[in-house]
Amino acid sequence: MSRRLSRSNSLIRGSGHSLQGTKRGRNSILRRRKSGSFRHEDAVFDLILLRKVSEEAVVRNLKQLYFNDIIYSYVGNVIIAVNPFRSLDIYSPEYIEKYRGRSAFDPKLQPHIFALADNVFNDMRYRGNDQVVIISGESGAGKTESSKKIMQYVAAVSGATEKVNEVKNKLLNTNPVLEAFGNAKTTRNDNSSRFGKYMDIQFDFHGDPAGGVITTYLLEKARVVRQGEGERNFHIFYQLLAGGKGKSLGLDKDASHYRYLNQGNSPKVKGMNDKNWYSEVVDGLKFIGFTSSEIEDVFRLVGAVVLLGELKLASHGQGSKVESYPPKLADLLGTTQDNIERAITHSTVIVNKAQVPSDLSVEKAKDAVDTLAKALYDRLFKWVYQRINSSIAAKKEDMKAVIGVLDIYGFEIFQTNSFEQFCIN
Repeated sequence: MSRRLSRSNSLIRGSGHSLQGTKRGRNSILRRRKSGSFRHEDAVFDLILLRKVSEEAVVRNLKQLYFNDIIYSYVGNVIIAVNPFRSLDIYSPEYIEKYRGRSAFDPKLQPHIFALADNVFNDMRYRGNDQVVIISGESGAGKTESSKKIMQYVAAVSGATEKVNEVKNKLLNTNPVLEAFGNAKTTRNDNSSRFGKYMDIQFDFHGDPAGGVITTYLLEKARVVRQGEGERNFHIFYQLLAGGKGKSLGLDKDASHYRYLNQGNSPKVKGMNDKNWYSEVVDGLKFIGFTSSEIEDVFRLVGAVVLLGELKLASHGQGSKVESYPPKLADLLGTTQDNIERAITHSTVIVNKAQVPSDLSVEKAKDAVDTLAKALYDRLFKWVYQRINSSIAAKKEDMKAVIGVLDIYGFEIFQTNSFEQFCIN
């Protein structure tokens, strides 16, 4: 005999606006008089309440809410977020208190990502169940910002001891660091995540943050050496130059001087201060626990990647040679110019079980340089997030439950699409 499933005995708690099925409550409708008419146009906060479900009806409903500065709506226990492309004053401490403890998506409150965060946090804290929030959408939809708002809410409503605050600050400081190394400007999004990220926020037996573990997927390595018109390489390259660090690495402040940074003809992003962000990255690395020598080594490798793109190659017999070197490159890589030239102008083939050096043409040598640059940056990126994990992860015996946040790629089509972009899509 089947048992009727109600909200009280279900772990999946949906929107309070649809507790009565498709019956509309007074607090579940946005009602506005239609311009130049006595008729009213209704928009519902939960799409389950739509009288007629169609693509047109859904888009019209979202549009009516959007033009009334309501960017959130529900489909049961799923939240829809529409990027406003401007700042809205709906994430203040007052808003956090407004939604705090009002789990099950209180029907007296308008839809908000804080309602979802509160629902997830309370299920984790009081029932001890692991939770996961999956954030998906096309490029520029606001996925990364949504994940940061969830972390902001959890940090605000959890404990406030000195130890807990240190953990929360470490978790929050991972955002500017990972965005600097893994985000870039594309034609559709000025701060597009060019990698997938899954973060487990770990909680202790008091329900307070104890640490975290980050997993990354499919870094778009091709961007290191090639960008389309109107795009940039990863933010960290421009931040390094704007912050003045490049001078000690043999670089000047003008990104347009470097082949790996100027292909998109868009070295600056409107509203983005690379110099200030560089300071945030340095402060974030320090707070997370990176040593001064580790931070220096990270930036030396970033500088080396830029300088690899400045190697000048020329024909030499049946092969190629390096015609000119950036003066600081060998020092940054901790090797000699001879070793660099040998690595990028020759390959090794196996003939009769013996290794035989083979000369590379200029074009193949250029490909070797690009491959080296991509491999260096990929390994640096992996080392950075693994180093972050070693600093923020909690001990297994201190953990009770986790809240996982998956910030996955946005679908995107460029003029020229790499194999990596094909995999992303």
